[in-house]
Amino acid sequence: MDVIENKDILKVIGSRIQKARKDKGYTQDYVAEEIDKSVDTYRGIENGRSVGSLESLLNICNILGITLDYIFADLLEKKTEILDNKLYGDFQNLSLEQKELINVIVEYMKKKK
Repeated sequence: MDVIENKDILKVIGSRIQKARKDKGYTQDYVAEEIDKSVDTYRGIENGRSVGSLESLLNICNILGITLDYIFADLLEKKTEILDNKLYGDFQNLSLEQKELINVIVEYMKKKK
């Protein structure tokens, strides 16, 4: 296992948060206001200068609808388990019709191995 440096951790956390924010279509101003922090503080998190407090990190996760697994996935060794958990959570929120479609796709992919 490679040693992970603090600057790398902050960069990964910031980029994952930024991606999630953009995927939601939120502005930095909006998220900063929702977590009751200044825009500069929030920008610092996205830019990898700081991670903020644990409270801020959890509030960001709740606002963006992401998990800590999502934020740290690129830093952890057990990525397969993390992806499995994410897919399971996503699958639970699908309609029956969507689940059936996913099942067809999975069955097709298994045959192509």
